[in-house]
Amino acid sequence: MAKYLPKNLIAVICFLRCSWSCFTIIKLLFIPVTYVHSSDTIFANDTASSSSSSSSYLGNLLVVPMDGSHWVGMKAIAQEMGRRGHRVTVVIPEVSMQMGPGKYYDTVIHPVLYDRAYIDSVTSVHKDMMQKSAQSFIQKIKTRFAVTQKITDLIYRTAESLLFNDSLISHLAQQGFDAVLTDPMVPTGSLIARKLGIPTINLLRGMPFFLDMRSAGCPCPPSYVPRFFTGYSDKMSFKERVVNTLVSVALLEPLLSRLLYWRFDQMAYQFLGEEVCVAEVLSDSAIWLLRIDLILEFPRPLMPNMVLVGGINCNVRNPLPEVRSITALLRK
Repeated sequence: MAKYLPKNLIAVICFLRCSWSCFTIIKLLFIPVTYVHSSDTIFANDTASSSSSSSSYLGNLLVVPMDGSHWVGMKAIAQEMGRRGHRVTVVIPEVSMQMGPGKYYDTVIHPVLYDRAYIDSVTSVHKDMMQKSAQSFIQKIKTRFAVTQKITDLIYRTAESLLFNDSLISHLAQQGFDAVLTDPMVPTGSLIARKLGIPTINLLRGMPFFLDMRSAGCPCPPSYVPRFFTGYSDKMSFKERVVNTLVSVALLEPLLSRLLYWRFDQMAYQFLGEEVCVAEVLSDSAIWLLRIDLILEFPRPLMPNMVLVGGINCNVRNPLPEVRSITALLRK
């Protein structure tokens, strides 16, 4: 799965080569690279990659992941980076849903103020919500609100346990990391990167209410970029464009974004000692790795430091066997 990463990111080098910090990140992420032209994946070519890594740039990467399904793609990158010879350190809570140690990266475990029973209760409530489809509209709203409260409470408690662990933050500051790889959906890693003064690499599918696009300074014209709650496509009538503009500028997006991340705004002030909001912290990000592909998305502008890596979290399957003729296929 990670063999697609270097090919998709060649274009970003042309835009970022003038920036030394971004060039350092590119070297950290994609060197050494060994291309495999057969059906085998890059993970199987251990000998060639190991020999090339001895004479190439080796980086020191800090990974601050998000739990749940977000961990799948992040773990794949952490494993591959470590396998290529880079030093990779992953910070995880002592109790989590899916996160754990790996063969090619080190783990730093921090204590949290909840136990396994609390994690199980959160996953159980979420599972029940997904299975109960025959509910009234009001009941669905109540159920989703209760599940959202539990999940956000888990996220905030995990973030506080990490950010305000002074001994752990001091330990991380002494390790000389080159960059932080994180999921900005939970901006804990971005806050740590700003505290340590190192670049941030974001891996994400997207953020609620286009917060990622606004933080990156990326244009999102409401004339053809539909907002999440509208259900519109990129081809809108004049009335739909008016509604889309009101949603993006004056109504839902600014309000809901503020409601969703206001506690992280407070954490940012307490942790960094400066009056900054989450959007300002995310605006410092060096590279945005977007797990999307424009084939499945409506057209929209992208910034030069945004790179599409859709499919990076998918398993690499064997190619289909070659068939000489349709007649031979039918005979089989």
